[in-house]
Amino acid sequence: MTNNSQSRTKQGFSAEQFFGLALALGILATFIALALYAYLGTFSRYGSDDYCLSAFFLRDNLGTAMVQRYFTASSRYTNILFIGLVDNLFGWYNVAILPGLMIALFVTGLYLLLKEIGEMLKLSWSRGLSLFLSLLLVYFSITQAPDLYQTLYWRAGMTSHFAPVVLIPFFGAFLLRQIRKANQHAPSILIQAACFLIPFLIGGLSEPPTAFMITALGLGICAAWWWSDARQRRPVLTVLAWSLLGALTALIVMGVAPANSIRMQTPPPPFPELVSRIIYYPSYFITDTLRTLPIPTLVSIAVPAVLFYVKYVHPAPGLSKEARGRLGILLIVVLIFTYLFVAASFAPSAYGQSYPAPRARFIARLLLTSAFMLEGALLGTLIAQVQKKFFQSVYLRGFAILVLIIFALYPLRTAWRISAEIPAYQEYAAAWDAREAEIRALKAQGVLDVQVRFLSSERTQDLGDHRDFRLNRCAATLYGVDSIIAMPGMNK
Repeated sequence: MTNNSQSRTKQGFSAEQFFGLALALGILATFIALALYAYLGTFSRYGSDDYCLSAFFLRDNLGTAMVQRYFTASSRYTNILFIGLVDNLFGWYNVAILPGLMIALFVTGLYLLLKEIGEMLKLSWSRGLSLFLSLLLVYFSITQAPDLYQTLYWRAGMTSHFAPVVLIPFFGAFLLRQIRKANQHAPSILIQAACFLIPFLIGGLSEPPTAFMITALGLGICAAWWWSDARQRRPVLTVLAWSLLGALTALIVMGVAPANSIRMQTPPPPFPELVSRIIYYPSYFITDTLRTLPIPTLVSIAVPAVLFYVKYVHPAPGLSKEARGRLGILLIVVLIFTYLFVAASFAPSAYGQSYPAPRARFIARLLLTSAFMLEGALLGTLIAQVQKKFFQSVYLRGFAILVLIIFALYPLRTAWRISAEIPAYQEYAAAWDAREAEIRALKAQGVLDVQVRFLSSERTQDLGDHRDFRLNRCAATLYGVDSIIAMPGMNK
């Protein structure tokens, strides 16, 4: 009897060691892939609207310029302030710093959010497990981004569609922490003000994340009203209501902006057509993902499924029949809520511009990836609870750990692909830097009407061949010259 006990202890200890090894390899592999994505970002340079967004802050009266921009150019009132902040903090090459910084913040925010969820649900997850899940979610979302360059490496697009997705997890962690503290004390005036201000500022970056926040917070209020303890209901509803009000205010401010009439090339669709679009677009997005990205989708489900099977099959105590039933229901609820959240994020585009542009679909990509991973985690947990000899076998758990180690190395495949793209990014950055040096040299010589070469490798929009072009005027303001013209075919 004693020998059997010692044997099981050794097997369990060995299995735990290998489980830790799988986590460590997964963290390392995903970190390498994300680090390479960040490295590509160091070759980002000003392109298209980046010139005008930075030149905006060189105007004499910032307040007047902000009002004019709201009426004539853009309803997104926070993104211009975000760009002014990074311009001042990081200087001229902030566009090369931001991609890596935002990826790091994305992982950090999701890690904090998962830790808060774990505290609320008493999941007792290790730091390594929370970090691995955070890295995986960021990795799969970025790898499958509809247009990664415009979403992450083009600052104008990143500010509107990547930055809010990075900031929302921080807000979610803050909000969950306040809800957890509701049984201790009511939220202070300062906390209530923060609950309003944070979603108001995040919401001003763009409409899709704001629509998602409104939907999630509205559902949160309904859940708190029905299921929270009567003693905690008031403080919980207070922080959620202020947060919802902040997000709603952001959407209203953007919705009534006169600049929207300029951005919208066609009038809004009739209400029945709008509803039809909101229902159809998410289904098309999901089926398109399954059709065009089958392997990443499968892996994003399989990794958490195997991970949570290994974690909960042994020696964790089994769940009750009622708890297993709730997990089964949750499998369906996750799918319904994901569809609802994706539809909410698509609604602004459905109202104004038909199907969302690729960079505007990034929040939907994050939501869908989160759903795939959550479905995998729930499936793995449920399989671990099957009280059959086969599923509880030490040998099956050992095989599952081996599969987990193999899956954990999957991001290295992406890292190999990214490394092949480095020369093209380097070449573009070198050409841009050479042209910038040429502009500054001509200015130093007293030449204020500058002619430089056109960059055909620019992936968004480069300077034009006439001085009155919008981007040319903005670039001239940034460089402090009278005019800049970019001519195709000029020698380097």
